[in-house]
Amino acid sequence: MTFLHQFMFKPIDRVLAGTRRTSFQVRALFFCLSALTLSISNAQAQLSLVIAATVNDEMISILDIQSRLALSIRLSELPNTKETRQRLAGQTLRAIIDDKLKLQEARKYQITVERRELIRAERNFEKRAGLGKGGLRELLKRLGLDSSSFIERLEAEIAWSRLVLSRYRRTTDISEKEIDDYITDLLRAKGEPEYLVSEIYLPTDGKLNANAGRALANRLIQQINDGANFSAIARNFSQSASAAQGGSLGWHRAGQLATELDTVIRRMTPGQVAGPIETIEGIYILKLDQQRTIEPFQEEAPKPPTVTLHQAHFALPSGAAETLVAATLAKANRLSATASSCSHLGELAKQSASPLSGKLGTFRLDQLSEQLRTTVGTLPVNKASAPVRNADGIVVVMVCDRKTPKARVADPAERRKRIKNQLAGERINLAAEQYLRNLRRSAIVDVRR
Repeated sequence: MTFLHQFMFKPIDRVLAGTRRTSFQVRALFFCLSALTLSISNAQAQLSLVIAATVNDEMISILDIQSRLALSIRLSELPNTKETRQRLAGQTLRAIIDDKLKLQEARKYQITVERRELIRAERNFEKRAGLGKGGLRELLKRLGLDSSSFIERLEAEIAWSRLVLSRYRRTTDISEKEIDDYITDLLRAKGEPEYLVSEIYLPTDGKLNANAGRALANRLIQQINDGANFSAIARNFSQSASAAQGGSLGWHRAGQLATELDTVIRRMTPGQVAGPIETIEGIYILKLDQQRTIEPFQEEAPKPPTVTLHQAHFALPSGAAETLVAATLAKANRLSATASSCSHLGELAKQSASPLSGKLGTFRLDQLSEQLRTTVGTLPVNKASAPVRNADGIVVVMVCDRKTPKARVADPAERRKRIKNQLAGERINLAAEQYLRNLRRSAIVDVRR
C-alpha cells in the first residue's frame, strides 16, 4: 500500500498518535517526507484534497508542497532526485506554513494585495531568477504546475512587508546622532578588513530538528560545491529576510554579526562556502563573496554590467540517445556559426529551434546563473555563443546589448540618507523576525503524518 493510500484510510488519531494539535516548532518535525516523492500528474486534483497540514484551521495540501518544492528545485538548479526532495521537504513545508501565518495576520489588519502588485512582484522575481518576461509562467507550464501556489507566495511577501512597515516604521526612526555615531565608527575602522557575506539560514527547534537541519545543510553545501548556484538556493530555501536578495547580507566588519558567524568569516577566503554553523536560532551556511580594506566614503564601485539576451533553444527529451544529442548539437553549431545579429538569430531559431527560443530580457550579470554568466560575460555583442547543454536541451545565446554603469561619488547628504535607510532596514528586519516568531508560537499547526 502506498503512502497516499495509508494516509487516506488510516484513522487520523492513530496517524498522529494522540494529540492532533500542537505548536509549529514540535509538530512540523513529524511530517512524513516520503509523501513528497509522489510525482505531480493527473492525480493533482486528488492530491489537492489530501491535507498535509492545517495552520489555524487553514489547509495545506500535499499538492501545495509538491508544487513549491518542484519549482524551488528547478530554480535552484538542484538535481530532482528522491533524496533531494526528501531533504528539502521539511524546509518547504515550514516556508508554506510561514506564508499562511503572514497572510492570516495581514488579513486580520485588512491588508489586501492588488493584482498590479502581484504582476510587478512576478516580474521582479523573474529578473532575480534570471528568467525573461513571462518565463516563470512558461516554466510552470513545462513543469506541469498550477500557478496558484506561487501567487500565494508572492501575496504573502507583499502583504507581510506592508504589515511590518505599517506596524514598525514609526518605531524605527533613526536619529541624527545615530548616523553620526555610525560615521564615527566607520572612520575609526579605516584600514580594517570588511567582508561581503551571503547566507542560507535554516531555523531549527529541538534536537531532532537540529539533526535534520544539519543533514540538509550538508546536502546543500555539497550541491553548491558541485556547482549549484548559492544565490538561487538562498532565494528558494533560506528563511531569513536576506533570501529576497539571494542571501546577501551586504558588507560587514568584524564584530557586526553573531560571534559564531563572525569567527568563521574571518577565517574564510573569497569564494569559500562554510557550514553548517549552528547557533541558538538555527543553522547557517555562509559564503564570502568579497573581502576589502575599509576606506570610508571612497568612490563607489560601479554596479555590474547589464546585458540584453536572446536565445535559440533546442529541446531534448530526458535520457535522449547520444545520436539525437549529437545531431541536435550539430544543428546548434550551424546556427551559432551563421547568426549575425539577434534578429537574425530569431529568424533562424523559428526554422529549427523550440518555442522557448526568443528574447530572454535584460539582466545584471550577477542575476544570471553561473553557467549563463560564464557564457555571456565576455561575449561580444551580436556574436552567438557556442552551444551550451542545460537540463532540458541545448541553447545558443547572444548578447543584443551591453551597458556598463560608471562609478559615481555620493554627496554627504545622500550618504547620510543611505546610512539612515540601512539602519532603519536592519531594525525593521529584526522586528519582523520577532513578530513572525511570536506568530509561530501562538499558532495552532496540525501536521498530518
